[in-house]
Amino acid sequence: MNSPAEVQKAVFRRQLKQAVSLGKPITIHTREAEEDTEAILMEEVPKDHKVHVHCFTDSPEFAQRLLSHFPNLCIGITGVITYSTNLNTSEVIRRMMATGGGTALTDGSPLRILLETDAPYMVPSNIYESLALTSGGKNPRLAFSHSGMIAWTAGFVADIANGASSSSTSLASSARVVEGTHQNEDGDSETTQGTVLDANDVLKVSRRNARLVYGV
Repeated sequence: MNSPAEVQKAVFRRQLKQAVSLGKPITIHTREAEEDTEAILMEEVPKDHKVHVHCFTDSPEFAQRLLSHFPNLCIGITGVITYSTNLNTSEVIRRMMATGGGTALTDGSPLRILLETDAPYMVPSNIYESLALTSGGKNPRLAFSHSGMIAWTAGFVADIANGASSSSTSLASSARVVEGTHQNEDGDSETTQGTVLDANDVLKVSRRNARLVYGV
């Protein structure tokens, strides 16, 4: 049973003020409280403070407003991004790629994210494709998640980012530039360049962001 909303908001303010006074990074865990969370954060937390919104599943618009206001804020990405029931988190990644993430944190990358497990929950659903290849076609269900599964979340993020980046000029500098050819309207071949991210690129960006936010 949740505490009354007014009690939650009062405690939230006290916690934010304490973190700010101590110069500590802030980790936010919020659900279905976008308006209150945003208003209180903007009232109590300096714009340049380091903020991590844990296991983000709220609206892409909420994420964009926070990213625009707080230049040192990162969005937490867990295995829930791989779930067919969750479309919001994937859209956050697409918008980061399209808009440059507001202000890039590391190496010019628009991916202002921190990869998380939320263990023991949020097993990445795309891990089962790999398990099927090594278990004779069987599809065992995993009881809990752990840090070794982060690579599957990173790979999923990379696939989304690659799809979004085809129309974006804001791309991670750690990614590889690849060349290809296509036919133009006159039927002539033209060489084009595109940027391809893989799971390792996303992991590197997340590690750098973690150092910036948490100093680890």
